[in-house]
Amino acid sequence: MDEQFKKRLVGSLVFISLAIIFFPLLFDGNEKDRSKYNDELSDPPKIELGLQSIENVKKKISDMEKASARKLPSEVADENDYSKKADFMLDQNNLPVNWALQLGSFQEQENAVRLRARLREQNYRSYILSGRSSTGDWYRVFVGPLSNKSALMDMRVEIKKKFGLGGNIVRHRVEQDADLFGG
Repeated sequence: MDEQFKKRLVGSLVFISLAIIFFPLLFDGNEKDRSKYNDELSDPPKIELGLQSIENVKKKISDMEKASARKLPSEVADENDYSKKADFMLDQNNLPVNWALQLGSFQEQENAVRLRARLREQNYRSYILSGRSSTGDWYRVFVGPLSNKSALMDMRVEIKKKFGLGGNIVRHRVEQDADLFGG
């Protein structure tokens, strides 16, 4: 190696070493500022895992459930006597008898969704029930349910005028709600 190159290399190393030592001192502030920030740090929390047991955890959960149950509002009973209304009936299972207007049955899901959307645009409560048969999947579009069958008959006439669809009035069964399609 060339002698001059060695001197430059040693000089560069000395210069870099001095820079590494003195740069933090110049740009890190004074000792008083550093101690101020260190004093603001709080002590870490102490976690005592030895005091936890399954029984303690179960008791805490039970206490939390009881406290939560106390915060729940009390049940408000519906004091209306629907049995006195002429159009209100209960079936043998004490479920309300309701009626729906079936307006269409489609094998194509898109057609059922499109009809439901048209009905909803005109502010009719409509829904789709899906089902299977030997010929494949079917999507039935309904309006309702209503407990007043005569009101549903009037609605059928109105829908016939607006949409040109004649529907069938059928019994709405709560147990069929499991087959509801897409709201």
